Amino acid sequence: MSPKWRYPIMLFALLFIIGVSYVVIQIAQGYRLDLQKKNFAPNGLLVAKSTPDSAQVWIDGKLNTATDNTINLTPGDYQVDIKKEGYTTWSKKLTIKKELVTTADAHLFSTFPSLRALTFTGADNPVLSPDGQRIVFGVATSSAANKSVWVVDLVNRPLGISSEPRQIIKNNPDGRDFSKGVYTWSPDSKQILITLHEKAQNVKNATVERNFLVDADKITPEAQLIDLGSELKPLLKRWEDEKEVRRLDQVRKMPEKLFSAIDGKVKDIEFSPDDTKIKFTATASATIPDEIITPLPSTNDTPEHRQIEPKKIYVYDIKEDKNFLISDEPGSSKDSPTSIIWFPTSQHLFMIDQGKIYVMEYDGMNKMNVYSGDFMDSFAATFPDSNRIVILTAIGKDSPTNLYAVSIR
Repeated sequence: MSPKWRYPIMLFALLFIIGVSYVVIQIAQGYRLDLQKKNFAPNGLLVAKSTPDSAQVWIDGKLNTATDNTINLTPGDYQVDIKKEGYTTWSKKLTIKKELVTTADAHLFSTFPSLRALTFTGADNPVLSPDGQRIVFGVATSSAANKSVWVVDLVNRPLGISSEPRQIIKNNPDGRDFSKGVYTWSPDSKQILITLHEKAQNVKNATVERNFLVDADKITPEAQLIDLGSELKPLLKRWEDEKEVRRLDQVRKMPEKLFSAIDGKVKDIEFSPDDTKIKFTATASATIPDEIITPLPSTNDTPEHRQIEPKKIYVYDIKEDKNFLISDEPGSSKDSPTSIIWFPTSQHLFMIDQGKIYVMEYDGMNKMNVYSGDFMDSFAATFPDSNRIVILTAIGKDSPTNLYAVSIR
């Protein structure tokens, strides 16, 4: 090649590479060619995901694509609906901002839940363990040999095999009826305190309290059970100390400005399973200061409430520095829910409200009814896998109450 053309060609190649790189970078940032203005116009990106996948993505009422996809949109507000046949619909108004990525992560729940019995001989007074992985209950409707205290694990064994209920006290037919006890879990979910109220000897209409401590992982013959007596108070004190240590460990994870703003003005502080969010109930008015952390470029668009009010439940998102109003405190009014706890995903809350069971997002949006059938004593809990819930109900007029797993995903 002649030296005369070498340098112009090299310069042209360099400019071509720079030009292509510029176009690629612009496209990666969400820019698209505007033929009318003859330039690259800034767009935003919407990443649509769903569980289960392959759901339809509707934007402003029009079918656009399927989930697990990225959509280029001009900046502005959009109504986004994610639908799949046989599942609840996810719906939210999202703001698309130029050069930023907005995520629509929809967790859909089955509209046709199926029930499977976890127990068959009855279940009374079920109590969920603090770690959410097992339930203790009494059996009083079966034969004398089976009348006792049982535990069922909510975590499957390897290969997805469900765990069977196991008896943890071997009753003597002529001994105490532990199925009528009150059950209290230890903070580490390894032991169970059983409290019985028995008739006092030689004193008419009087009762005496007995307390027994049992292991949740193995069977204990009744003959080996001894009333704790004076050892009860030290045990309960030790458990309370353990709870306080855990609470303080979690409180230390709070941003300092948040802790200063709500200290002494909230109760029932509960961290999400992944420790990224905090659910709490306000007991007094307070203001959560702005910009506790450096604002992220793209955050949740749901309106927040930094002014908290008594008897209201809120969720604070530590990563995004957003505070959302969820509901009235349970029991504060006739319309307030019975209970609200964290769902295993950390992106949702599990709510019992007006005799129905709901799962909703942590910002209070997309409240989805996952079970509307009968269940007793307002007892409902979640499996750790987040695919099922457990309820206490009776199938049939003369059937005993049992624990049932309800498939919701």
